[in-house]
Amino acid sequence: MSRDNEMPAVQRQGPQRLADLLRRGMAQARQHSVPGLGQLEAGWKQRELELQHFEAAERARHQAAQVEAWPLHLKLCGAPAEAVAALAGGKVLETPAVRAARQLLREGLRTLLLSGGTGVGKTTGACHLFHAAVRAETRTGQRLHEWDASAGLFLRWAQLKRVSDYETEDRLLLQRAHRARVLVLDDLGGLPGDVVGPRHRELLEELVDRRDRPGLVTAYTTNLSVRRDAERGGSDFSEHVGARVVSRMCRQGTYLLHDCGTRDLRRGGTP
Repeated sequence: MSRDNEMPAVQRQGPQRLADLLRRGMAQARQHSVPGLGQLEAGWKQRELELQHFEAAERARHQAAQVEAWPLHLKLCGAPAEAVAALAGGKVLETPAVRAARQLLREGLRTLLLSGGTGVGKTTGACHLFHAAVRAETRTGQRLHEWDASAGLFLRWAQLKRVSDYETEDRLLLQRAHRARVLVLDDLGGLPGDVVGPRHRELLEELVDRRDRPGLVTAYTTNLSVRRDAERGGSDFSEHVGARVVSRMCRQGTYLLHDCGTRDLRRGGTP
């Protein structure tokens, strides 16, 4: 191999870099006396330390860039201003909704359903899932993560209900909702006893069906209780959206339900 085709050790990664070091070491070992092998080994260790320092610096630099880009990423995903302010600060308030979102990401689940009263932090907790809207790219031999705003979408149920089959912009929005890596469908609820109408239920069923697959993460928030009532055999939420929607959202081993309570954090309440 010509010297022009050789790559410095700090630029080669993984198995290829190790193979290069071993190949070069074998060639050099044949050219050195036994006493010279100790010096050669010391040189290898020094190059390995240099590579480790280089990789650590790259990781630290990229993590800092991610923290700096996080508020903009939230905005590009469509997160409301109050969620951006709550999640982009130095310290995120540990609400039940945020803890539930972290649990979902940690366990690799695909569906989060948050219920609770107004002001308990459901929307902010759901938007925390946008951390999962990243893509992996290779740069100078390393796998790095970059924010991918096109992979995250915040959508209110009231907005989705207004989608028309005849408007190109509405169809594109619906397609994005079906395909986004992370979707937050906010405020999927109503008054206890109300039910979703036929057209809107069909729209919701299609959305839930399309998103019930590996690789997609979805958060739904609702003001309706998700707790099962023994007498009725279901919850306020299940009666509102229908059994088919609930069965698709809550496939065994793929979902997390969490009731965030009724304490309004905007009025000085504590989680």
